[in-house]
Amino acid sequence: MPFLQIGAKRIHYTDLKPERNEIRETFIFHHGLGSSQDYYQAIALGLQKHHFRCITFDATGSGRSSYTQIEQSIESLSADVIAILDALGVSKAVVVGHSMGGIVAANLAAERNDRVVAAIFIGPVYPNKSVVSVFEKRIQTVEKEGMESLANTIPNGATGKAASPLAKAFIRELLLAQDPAGYISSCRVIINAKPPSYGKIAVPVLILVGEEDKSAPLEGCQKMYDELGTSEKRLEVMKGIGHWHCLEAFEEVGRHILSFYHDIQ
Repeated sequence: MPFLQIGAKRIHYTDLKPERNEIRETFIFHHGLGSSQDYYQAIALGLQKHHFRCITFDATGSGRSSYTQIEQSIESLSADVIAILDALGVSKAVVVGHSMGGIVAANLAAERNDRVVAAIFIGPVYPNKSVVSVFEKRIQTVEKEGMESLANTIPNGATGKAASPLAKAFIRELLLAQDPAGYISSCRVIINAKPPSYGKIAVPVLILVGEEDKSAPLEGCQKMYDELGTSEKRLEVMKGIGHWHCLEAFEEVGRHILSFYHDIQ
């Protein structure tokens, strides 16, 4: 399996390149809490067919990227994305982030527009005090019961009515595969996160919102959208979808991404 050594972190990644290396653009994808790079696999394979290079990876403490016992932050996770691009020889990319990864993508769009072509936020969490108690409770649950309790509740509670049993099974497996210590560390990242400087973002932005998303509801995404500094911005509401957009409706997500990319050319 391919790994990158990023400081003390050993990051597992996948680099999907189009045939004959005819690259229109590079996308790099940051997953959310309790997830892994596999969340994006169907999306990345679809984009690869349209001649896009797609880099997915397991954030430190998630998936196959082992937990280092070093506390993370939105800023450190953002630095990891830049380090991965550097290691793979990519000067600029479209940054995609889901949930917690949406905070990372927004921070990169605001602070590193020298490396970001455009940004796509999928069910992005808007950092605020109201989420603190939710994730403190998650930490207590995992410390007491491990990942099993969350794996038995989140697949149903965080998806929309359109979610298939297969999508729910995939979410359950993602959660069960988490290192509890790494999951807790990521919860602390969200607890300590401050809103990125949305007003500084000058690159094009697409925000995808699940109509039935309780974790990143439309209200917060609309607030984020309104604060964006860029004039090239789009917010799309996905009907019947909860918080796991790329598993609940990967074809629809792919269509939105391709349409957005076409429009910003």
